Amino acid sequence: MPLQRIKGEIGRENYGFSFPMRIVGSSRTLRVVVAEEALLLEDRTAADEEMQAEFENRISSFESLAREKYGLGHVTADGVLFISEGDLVSLLG
Repeated sequence: MPLQRIKGEIGRENYGFSFPMRIVGSSRTLRVVVAEEALLLEDRTAADEEMQAEFENRISSFESLAREKYGLGHVTADGVLFISEGDLVSLLG
C-alpha cells in the first residue's frame, strides 16, 4: 500500500525532523523521521532555523523517499520510518 502525506505538524526530534504519513486505504499512520545529517550534506554548521527551512523546502523529496523505503519494508515495529544521510546520498548518487 502506498503512503500519503497527511496534514500534521512538523516535529522537531533530538536527531532531526519528523512528519506524519498515512497508509492509503487504512487509518494507520507512520512517523517519518529525517535525520539532521540528511539536511547538512553541504553545511555542517547550519542553525536550527536553517535546517527546518531546508527540511520544508525538500519535504516532497522526503515523502517520495519514505514511499520507496516503505515499499521495501523499512519501517520499525512501532511505525517509524527513518531517512538518513546515506538514503539521500544513494538518491542523489
